Amino acid sequence: MNRLLILNLYYAPESFGGATIVVEQTARRLSDAHDWAVLVVTTMRDHSMPRYALRRYRINGVDVIAINVPGESTGEEEYRNSEIARRVIEIARAFQPDVCHCHAIQVLGCEYFDELRQLGTKVAITAHDCWWICERQFMINSDGFYCDQWVLNDAQCGQCSADHRMQVKRNAYLKQQLNSADLLLFPSNFHRNLHLANGIGRENSFVNKNGVTLPAPGYLSMRAAAKQARDVTVFGFVGGPGYIKGSEHIVRAFNQIDRTDYVLQVVDAAGNIGSSWVDSSYWQVPGAVKFIPPYRQDVMDSFFAGIDVLLFPSQWKESFGLTVREALARDVWVISTDSGGVAEDLQVGINASVTPFGSGVSELRACIEGALDKKQWDNYSNPLAHTIRGYDEQAQELSGYLRGVL
Repeated sequence: MNRLLILNLYYAPESFGGATIVVEQTARRLSDAHDWAVLVVTTMRDHSMPRYALRRYRINGVDVIAINVPGESTGEEEYRNSEIARRVIEIARAFQPDVCHCHAIQVLGCEYFDELRQLGTKVAITAHDCWWICERQFMINSDGFYCDQWVLNDAQCGQCSADHRMQVKRNAYLKQQLNSADLLLFPSNFHRNLHLANGIGRENSFVNKNGVTLPAPGYLSMRAAAKQARDVTVFGFVGGPGYIKGSEHIVRAFNQIDRTDYVLQVVDAAGNIGSSWVDSSYWQVPGAVKFIPPYRQDVMDSFFAGIDVLLFPSQWKESFGLTVREALARDVWVISTDSGGVAEDLQVGINASVTPFGSGVSELRACIEGALDKKQWDNYSNPLAHTIRGYDEQAQELSGYLRGVL
């Protein structure tokens, strides 16, 4: 049995973000169905324990070791943390992995790559965001807007950096480390092409498209009953407040519509990390607003059965967009911007309304107005729902890629 060491910033029970969901879902399947001995390394923040102490636990059939990090890492420590590297190598020497698969490793860094190779371990990377090429991780500039570069320019990036020399040094180091990996994986064609445009090697880079949790067998009847019980169009939104996820556009668009026959259902996903996005003064629209707690992967069917339209007016170019695929698999219409990897499964007029990236509130308002007629959703089903793949298919492909480097 081959041994697989997986690194990710978060892991259950502290689950946050799309990358973590992908890691959790594929780790369990690689262990259960694809004959990998899996060990996950993640982080925790426990002030009652010594700095960089280790806690081992098992969850959902997967062994996990959490490294107690003291707080937010800054500067060079964020990507070259020698204390973290020592712990990772200690674990690797004991576990003797054939492959180390790095996912979202901000804070964990990658200073341990060379020593892993000395141990005979292959290094695989899945780039879930732009951390490897952008100091700010999501290509959001210091003014809070997407910078919209394709080939990143050090001079332009320096305008967003507190220390331009450090930023140049960081980018050069991470580019070298990324290109030294045995396998590079990306969740979408868009995200792979972005990294290729910025000097990442083509030969060992592939798309391992994310899967999603597919609807349970009883979903269609659940959705039909929920549709019958509501008498207005229900819009769902999973992103938080602020400009980048598009919530400001949503609030402004609804306030430009002279109708109240709808419900805006906002998921308070920040509850997963002990915070909250609930703010009634922020979400002031003419219609009704309903806040619901964050949903787990195993109960998401009830959320999607309760909405007609998913709003996803993202103002940055995302690497994938799990929520969009979860909606598409469940016959929920999507209103989205043409934002990077998000749009790769959207077909205008068939399963989505898509506005140009960078478009304003008026375009979003027009799409919302077109969706306000409840009758159009009573019998709607997405004819392309079957094209959305689940985690079983992703894990099978991922296992093949990982074995390919051995």
